[in-house]
Amino acid sequence: MESIEDETTAFAALVVRHLSARGENDVEYDEDEFALYSGDLVLNLHNIFRETRALDAEERDARISWYLDALQGARDPEPGWASARPALRPVLRPNSFGMGVPELDMRPVARPAFPFVDEMVAIDMPDSRSIVSYATLERWGITADEVFAAARENLGAMVGFTGIKEPGILQFVDDGDGYCASWPLVPGWLAGSGDGVQPVVAFIPDVDTLIIAPSGAELDDVFEVVEEQYRDAVRPISPQGYTVDGGGAVIPLDRSPAHRHLPAVQRARCGLAVTEYDAQAQLLNEIVERDFEFTPYDIESAYVASVMYGHGDNGPYTMTVWGEGVDYLLPEADYVAFCRNDENGELERLFEVPFPAVAELAGLTPIPDLLPHRYEIRAWPDTETLAKLQAAAVSP
Repeated sequence: MESIEDETTAFAALVVRHLSARGENDVEYDEDEFALYSGDLVLNLHNIFRETRALDAEERDARISWYLDALQGARDPEPGWASARPALRPVLRPNSFGMGVPELDMRPVARPAFPFVDEMVAIDMPDSRSIVSYATLERWGITADEVFAAARENLGAMVGFTGIKEPGILQFVDDGDGYCASWPLVPGWLAGSGDGVQPVVAFIPDVDTLIIAPSGAELDDVFEVVEEQYRDAVRPISPQGYTVDGGGAVIPLDRSPAHRHLPAVQRARCGLAVTEYDAQAQLLNEIVERDFEFTPYDIESAYVASVMYGHGDNGPYTMTVWGEGVDYLLPEADYVAFCRNDENGELERLFEVPFPAVAELAGLTPIPDLLPHRYEIRAWPDTETLAKLQAAAVSP
């Protein structure tokens, strides 16, 4: 089995071949930074490597070509604030997007939109599209709030703030300029969509697709289609449905009381959590293998715990494990299973506790600036805390 170093080196060589075919022959590879340099062009390979890692050779080549096409304008001077402002558009990306970029100032400017999904801002120029970074923000001399507000304002002017006044199930596929997956970010857009009688549910399986359906419709078939599309997407966003609360704010469907116990809703919520925590774990492990620490989170190495999918009497749920004698970066799941070795050295599962109770009783606080949330665990609970945790145990 190939090591991560072998995989990344082979991937860099593949991108170099693509660049050579485009006439870029003076390319240098920086293994430590996982980046390619050609004159003043810098290609950080972390995101494109993660996005294409599971694709077959033909799909991977096509994705790399698309990536390099998007970078054609990278050598041109980045537009100033005055010229860039009308070209700003909000975009949705997973929490892990940009996490592997070593330079903090080159990471995308991001804020949480939904669980596991961030809002970022693209500069949509005629021949290129780039994501606003913290370095760009500093150069422009403006705040992140100003950038987000301008991007939403621009998109609202394109699509309108009152939504789509049509009944039934509708699907929109982006042609490259429509930003349909971002329409629910426009204030009032989703609340104003539909027949005006019942709220609608929006689905955003990937960066190019938006599906809206009446909340009163039979949604199981829609969830199945969305899950498959999300699973197969090169640039996935979410398998969840999203609706609006009483104030018109967009929320995940599992947080709407009318759909709280719908199995398809919970399955989508749990599937998204498992997928995105897996993606984050892969990136964190790549970072610590490269830097011997979790740069830039200023924490020592630890086991990056996974999130598991389960199904009980109350429907789907997520679970993670806290074991005795192991340092963890613990993810936030529905339940935490406490385990330790018995006197014979066999692993013993003690009990399961809802995560909110674990966080309160064990005094957990999330690692700053890391999304989705993880918690640094360096010790097994003391006897008193363990007793309190056992008293809070439930059966999922």
